[in-house]
Amino acid sequence: MALFFHSQDVDELVPFPEAVSITEAALRKFATPEGVNAPRKRLNLHRNVGEAPFDTVLNIYAGGAATYGAVGAQVALHRKAIVGDQQRRPPYNPDQTELAVIYDTDSGTLLGIMAHRPKHAAGVADLRTPATSLAGLDRLAKDGARTVGIYGSGNQAYSTFVGLTELREIESAKVFSPTPSHREAFARKMTEITGVPVQPVEEAPRAAQDVDIVLCMTNTNVPVIDGSWLEPGQYIISVIGSNIELVKSGNLDKPRREIDDGTLRRCDFIVALSREQAVDSQQGDIYWPVQDGVITWDKVVDIADILTGKAPGRTSDDQIILYKNQGGQGIVDIALAKKLYDLAREHGKGFELDIRARENWWVQGGREDYWT
Repeated sequence: MALFFHSQDVDELVPFPEAVSITEAALRKFATPEGVNAPRKRLNLHRNVGEAPFDTVLNIYAGGAATYGAVGAQVALHRKAIVGDQQRRPPYNPDQTELAVIYDTDSGTLLGIMAHRPKHAAGVADLRTPATSLAGLDRLAKDGARTVGIYGSGNQAYSTFVGLTELREIESAKVFSPTPSHREAFARKMTEITGVPVQPVEEAPRAAQDVDIVLCMTNTNVPVIDGSWLEPGQYIISVIGSNIELVKSGNLDKPRREIDDGTLRRCDFIVALSREQAVDSQQGDIYWPVQDGVITWDKVVDIADILTGKAPGRTSDDQIILYKNQGGQGIVDIALAKKLYDLAREHGKGFELDIRARENWWVQGGREDYWT
């Protein structure tokens, strides 16, 4: 029988470095016969009710790999509203609930259903996003990278920076957020949690000065970083993953951006979580700059090719490299879900669902008997 379980029953049993390893292993199978993945789909239904205009958004992430023995899909529904230059929750927003459906790759058996996305044990965001943002770190950041500039003070900035300190010995960091109280509170909290001195800065360019790694972890709709601020050798990680549905629904007049054209031009090369996702969602930081002639596709490589060695990573300490983690991918979600499923079985969590097999007359050869 299938197991129904909650991710919070066991997600604290997955150390962050292990989550990154699971993520990297899944991404290596991204474009091989051993793995399957579909670009993330977001279905935006625009609503304009008494409280405020917003979009009801259905997210679908599908994928799997034979190496970890599972294939499936994760679905999530939430609501979003555009307020000025930022994407925010509307005044009333239900708790976002994800369901991951996990099948065995060989038998086709339904193994389990996991409620909620796994959470980063030391952070406040989901586990997959920071783990994916920090995949390939050793191939893309300088060996001696020890200083960090952070744009944004929300959950993703929190979890990604904490995760980074679990992978690298970080000496210092700076954070910029347009709201002074946010950046000051973030700096205090991160210093307390990680032991790394984090300094809030009043001007955006200062967060990119004299640092090795730049984290762009915002909820903006417009670029937050200027290419003229960048310095040789920097590694920039950005998470905004726009989708054309926000434009189609009338929320935005153009796709979301987090990175400006100057940054794209200055980078020696750009790493995408998925070039296919950038095209499928017509994403503002990659797809439209290519269409507008700012960059060409020759400058953009998939993270899977970096991880497998098909494409080189950093070859010089002077290179400026951008990594766009621009949309969750099902092959990673199901890899993490399968890990948690195994842990739930091992620790006796969840409960069995009595979903009994039903003879499928169409597949199992019942057509002849049916029509005679």
